[in-house]
Amino acid sequence: MTTTSHSVEADYDAIVIGAGFSGLYILKRLRDLGLSARLYEAGSGVGGAWYWNRYPGARTDSDSMIYCFSEWFDEDLVREWGWRERYSSQPELERYFNWVADRLDLRRDIDFDTRLRSAVYDEQAALWTLTTEQGSVATARYFIPAVGALSDPNVPDFPGLADFQGPCHHSAQFPKDGIDFAGKRVAVIGNGATGVQIVPEVAKTADSVRHFIRNPCHLVPGRNHVLAEADVEATKEAITEILGYSRNTFGGFPYDFLGTALDTSPAERQAAYQKSWEQGGFTFLFLFADVLASREANDTTMDFLREKIRTLVRDPATAGLVTPTDPWLTKRPPLEHGYYSALNRDNVHVVDIKANPVDAVTSNAIRLADGTEHEADVILLATGFDSYTGSLSKIAIRGRDELPLTARWADRPRNHLGLMSAKFPNMFMLYCGPYNPAPFTNGPTLIEQQAEWILDWIQYLDANGHVAMEPTEAAEEEFFALHSEIANSTLIPETSSWWTRAAAGADEPRLVMSWAGGFPEYRRLCDVNAAGKTDHFVLR
Repeated sequence: MTTTSHSVEADYDAIVIGAGFSGLYILKRLRDLGLSARLYEAGSGVGGAWYWNRYPGARTDSDSMIYCFSEWFDEDLVREWGWRERYSSQPELERYFNWVADRLDLRRDIDFDTRLRSAVYDEQAALWTLTTEQGSVATARYFIPAVGALSDPNVPDFPGLADFQGPCHHSAQFPKDGIDFAGKRVAVIGNGATGVQIVPEVAKTADSVRHFIRNPCHLVPGRNHVLAEADVEATKEAITEILGYSRNTFGGFPYDFLGTALDTSPAERQAAYQKSWEQGGFTFLFLFADVLASREANDTTMDFLREKIRTLVRDPATAGLVTPTDPWLTKRPPLEHGYYSALNRDNVHVVDIKANPVDAVTSNAIRLADGTEHEADVILLATGFDSYTGSLSKIAIRGRDELPLTARWADRPRNHLGLMSAKFPNMFMLYCGPYNPAPFTNGPTLIEQQAEWILDWIQYLDANGHVAMEPTEAAEEEFFALHSEIANSTLIPETSSWWTRAAAGADEPRLVMSWAGGFPEYRRLCDVNAAGKTDHFVLR
């Protein structure tokens, strides 16, 4: 139990929401500091996104050796687990999370099947009161939503969708027991990371797969493979050095830019693209540092990708449908694990719903605007998420003076560093706040850095007799101005995606929701705003 300076007892020092990487990390580290903590998880198990996303082909796009907890979390765990594949599948990741939770006895501080309904701040008591949908109520000094940037499923409102007679599931709501696709006509709607993973897997057994797409994604090959035992052991030995290097690169990965495309000769540039394409993975994203700022540089990548698609997809019409027109890297490029080769199968067909949108769903078909009907036995919705604000807005969060978070963010999200919002004291948005660099950064690398920043502040507050902190509105505006300056110097605002929002004014660029200045610069800003080193926060 904890007592504030106002002598009001709190049930816990901190309550954390979500049992994925971020929630489990900070739960364990809070315990390390001797603080009392409770974690609420809507699902029945640990894993966060990797508990919910059970769709066929679900797999990480970060190399497994860095998509895990580091030595900052636990010195022993980092060398004990051996990954089976270059990119971990959902079942392997879920096994990993369960192993971590059991190994460190984390479940004793987790309430499963518990969804948060509201979080209300009491300024006089300097406490958060959290109420769950199950009716339980608890108070805490610190409220830490760790709900992820992509956890609120976006289910399209197609007329008649509820009348469809077969199985219909969003990729994040896929049944645990799976679906037998043998002999079935399957419709996959959406072509982000989930859609391009689902299609090649389902096509192996389905009678037919129709992939309904609007804006094709940029894809690069993953080159997934089973890891040799010798390589696994060698990685374990060097893992702290690998992770240490990764923390200093633009994306938090163990590789960084070679240079700039426009300062590289065409022959050398082509060779670099080809070598990275053959190697597979996100090295392709970090070849040339100018491709996001220069259309001319960006076109060198686009030319390479267009030629690859023409080579890989036999039917020219299909190749045209899946060739992206948005500038390279202006939305998250998924890794490709057999998608292009699946398009060469007789049972796979691409349907353009940008030119011919979905009009309605009937009991057994998807009807398009021109009246064409595509019969289906199963519909899989790979339609993404309400990014960044969706999961937070689903919780009735009210700060000082009963101010709803949704009201304060009505025109645009307002926060400092993507971590805290003025008028919401002691609420730390771990890996879920708008303007944090999540899409551009290896998840665990960013999560652990943000969590340590939060923990340092909590220790500072406790050591110096402060009961609450929040950023100043001036600090928020200063951060947003820097964020916008960087984002608007790139090509990202040219593309509509989950990275962006519509502009407030007709002449303004799209609002970019993710920090685009790279992980080292983001970490530097956090260090400048570290505990006791800044006047960007009001301490009470």
